Amino acid sequence: MKALIRNVRLIMPDRVMDDAHLVIRDGLIDDFGTGAYPKGEFTGIIDGKGAYLSPGFVDTHVHGGGGASFHDGTEEAIRTVLDVHLKGGTTSILPTLTSLTHERYLQVLPLFSDLDDVGPEIEGIHMEGPYCSGSVVGAQDVKTYRTVDYREVEAYLAICPKIRKWTAACEKEGGMGFGRFLDRKGIVASIGHSDATLEETLEAYDNGYRHVTHLYSSCSSYHREGAYRKAGIVEAAFLIDGMDVEAIGDGVHLPKEFLQLIYKIKGPEHICLVTDATRWGGANLPDGTKTFSDVEEKHVVFIENGVALVEDGSCFAGSIATADRLVRTVTKIAGIPLVDAVRMATLTPARTIGIDRYVGSIARGKRANLLLFDDDIDIEGVFVRGRRVV
Repeated sequence: MKALIRNVRLIMPDRVMDDAHLVIRDGLIDDFGTGAYPKGEFTGIIDGKGAYLSPGFVDTHVHGGGGASFHDGTEEAIRTVLDVHLKGGTTSILPTLTSLTHERYLQVLPLFSDLDDVGPEIEGIHMEGPYCSGSVVGAQDVKTYRTVDYREVEAYLAICPKIRKWTAACEKEGGMGFGRFLDRKGIVASIGHSDATLEETLEAYDNGYRHVTHLYSSCSSYHREGAYRKAGIVEAAFLIDGMDVEAIGDGVHLPKEFLQLIYKIKGPEHICLVTDATRWGGANLPDGTKTFSDVEEKHVVFIENGVALVEDGSCFAGSIATADRLVRTVTKIAGIPLVDAVRMATLTPARTIGIDRYVGSIARGKRANLLLFDDDIDIEGVFVRGRRVV
């Protein structure tokens, strides 16, 4: 199959190419350029009508959407979540499992082994727990937190070799060794739901932790101990040039000034925009809605100001965003250039999990995972391996 998309503005990692075109051959990007497009026989020609043509978004931290969650334990729920995020522009995804009991992981993880052709390409699993700190929990279930147990870890890897990223508290007993273990396995070790000090975070970086899960959210930061000022994970992430960070760019978890600060210090090459979307991601529930974060309907959440809150309003319960909202927020509200915003939603997350060889940017030979969207970042078309799916 050879197809042509013409009359578009191509978003490259460092610039926008106006009056551009792109050729797809057998699911891959075959060629692109500006001005006159190549002549020849095409199985399809799409007129972009001046829209942006971008790499597909890469979301490395997403729990749910459309009223379903990845840990519901059914293939139907997984497909519901994937469909919602596909419509939001995500073409590569890491389904993320929150902290669960050992038995529940054993039930859920096998479901991801044989899912193909289901929308966004599942590039691995992100384990957000259970080896985290009980003092910085967010909406996680602290009762499931525990110290590292390698019998558990090996069991999870045996039934789901696709685990690609693992969030843990480096300061917990065995945490530093766990970072080294993950690094040897080629799994991204990420500090999150953690009370680590600045010194512990610096040590963790030397022990394999190269990433911070949702910076500022459930992360230790500046505080005082008596008369003395102390720093935490946030400040360490700013000090370590090579540390990559997630940012929940929904405009609520991180107000625009925080997004601007992270961007100013870390730059687009070290920031991964993530939705951290939970069950009601992309569901368009109105403010004031009272619902539940779990399929058993035990944990109440409220939708307010475009985010989910736990029942007492003391903290967020994950976002309700899809990836298009992230790019819209950081450009329209935080004033970050579109090229950099797209990079933070595509090439940078792809690089951090080792898939930038074939996705994350427009380049010859890469998968034709592409998006058409307008100036308001409203999605007009989604392509996965050259096939239009939205």
